[in-house]
Amino acid sequence: MTNNPCTPNAIEAIYNERPIAAPILQVLNTKPMPQAQPGAATRYRVLFSDGVHVLQGILGTPLNPLVESKALKKYTIIKLNKHTIRPISGKKLILAVDLDILDHFGEIEKIGEPLAIDGEVVAPQGGAPTSTSGSAARPQQQQPQQQQQQFRAPQNNPYQQQMQQQQQNQQAHQPAMTPSGSPVFHISSLNPYHNRWTIMARVTQKSDIKTWSKAGGNEGKLFSMTLMDESGEIKVTGFNQQVDDFYHMIEEGKVYYLSTAKVEIAKKQFSTVKNDYEIILQRDSQIQPAEDGAHHVPTVRYEFVQLANLANLNEKDLVDVIAIVTEVGEFTNTTNPKTGRPMLKRNLTLIDPSGFTTTVTLWGHQAETFALPAQNSVIAMKGVSVSNYGGKTLNAFGGSSIKINPEIEEAFKLRGWFKQEGSSTHFQAHTSEFKSNSTPRMTFDEVKNASANLDPTQTLYFETKGTIVMMSKSENTFQYPACPTAGCNKKVMEDTNGWRCENCNKTVSEPDYRYIMGVNVSDHTGQEWIQAFNDSGKLITGRPAAELVAHPDEVTQTFARATFKSYVFKCRAKQDTYRDEARTRITIVTASPLDWVAESQTLLKQLEEYDV
Repeated sequence: MTNNPCTPNAIEAIYNERPIAAPILQVLNTKPMPQAQPGAATRYRVLFSDGVHVLQGILGTPLNPLVESKALKKYTIIKLNKHTIRPISGKKLILAVDLDILDHFGEIEKIGEPLAIDGEVVAPQGGAPTSTSGSAARPQQQQPQQQQQQFRAPQNNPYQQQMQQQQQNQQAHQPAMTPSGSPVFHISSLNPYHNRWTIMARVTQKSDIKTWSKAGGNEGKLFSMTLMDESGEIKVTGFNQQVDDFYHMIEEGKVYYLSTAKVEIAKKQFSTVKNDYEIILQRDSQIQPAEDGAHHVPTVRYEFVQLANLANLNEKDLVDVIAIVTEVGEFTNTTNPKTGRPMLKRNLTLIDPSGFTTTVTLWGHQAETFALPAQNSVIAMKGVSVSNYGGKTLNAFGGSSIKINPEIEEAFKLRGWFKQEGSSTHFQAHTSEFKSNSTPRMTFDEVKNASANLDPTQTLYFETKGTIVMMSKSENTFQYPACPTAGCNKKVMEDTNGWRCENCNKTVSEPDYRYIMGVNVSDHTGQEWIQAFNDSGKLITGRPAAELVAHPDEVTQTFARATFKSYVFKCRAKQDTYRDEARTRITIVTASPLDWVAESQTLLKQLEEYDV
């Protein structure tokens, strides 16, 4: 007799569209479906079973390799991570969006003699078709319950016990129905293929209202919030009318029912929430307080990282941190690098028991409204971003959640540590992995992230290794006529008497042509247009600018020889504004050909740091 590892009553729950988290099922059969048109992707029909009932389904095309590689075959035990129900030709089918093959069950036989839950005729293995409708089905009315008892897994199966315990916890902690009778789904079960759902979740973070204005009179506003239940969290965004409808009724920390909204693939660049999907509120979306179910939904769930471990994280990683605030900096006026609008920022100094200290930067409204009730208070932050400008620091953006002196166990322990020893401990700051008298080696992606946090008065100096892939070739864009006076180099203008330098207040017979050209440089993270002046231009082209001015027919050939060569560039980056748009301007300070010995030593050092 084969033990049944499948989730009890899973097919019944799926068929009736009741929430069920990642059920364990057995695949009885797979076969390709007829192609709707030549060249279309192959779709596979699958027969799912829980040992008592069966229901037909269709695999999402990303799962096709599982069938084609024979990893998903007859009698395989799977965990159905994400699914939805699709009505097709009046029948319900499971659309399998994501599943895992549970290899640890090994080779297994067919479990039980399951019946089709929807009355569909199913051909059992080695027998004639059996109908679950009409007189042929009546002698078997007791069979589902008998099969469930006969093939129930023994209590000494730890995997089955764990799955049953998870289901019992979910049933105990979250009601299956809303007050109106609609089923409640878990956030983890949401996907773009299922639009009939209601979730009950707690608002753990709500942003300010943001507005935008574009050319042509296009204006709008939006807000976002993070919802969480016991299965996970998800970002929700509302635009324009939805801002008016819902923003002022929603309060952080309270629980709401949400339904009739659109689930989309998450835009990770705008989100700090760990979910592949996000919700967009629609015209007919409904949000209602869930006062009767507030005690069923957990509060904010943190995954705290100690400050010492920031050194092991990459730039832009999102982390949760709890620490003591030892200093609150003054307000600083800066400019938003994306919009060019003025904004405030403020730095907080943090410490924790790991012996490290760092700063977190608050921006905009968070910086303006931040206040500590007392000195050396505890701060808990969720979804803050790691920065690597001058060492590992943190940035709190609109999607970050900040709580002062939260009533959680970690905060109580932290306060106790600070009173006993933290106030007298010496703390170490995160510093750049490069020596203070050297320029840090950065990729273009790292430069882009670091320069976004610069004030207009700040300059970022860095070193990068890159390959020239393109150069500006126009006669008027790679050089300019300069004053030949030592130390001047200002542009001169031609007049009837020669070339006039307003800076020196004199006229010269011939200018000194100097390079000022755009060079498109690429590395493994991207490419950037950077500006090269005279010394770098001569090194790159191998010729003075005056020679190319005298022989314009040789410009194209000279520049072609200069491309696809690699250099080490020492550069500076600054924020400026061009046509009312903020941008980062990168200029070459010096350029040098690759020193292969030095580059090899750099790579060996990096391998040593990664213990390779």
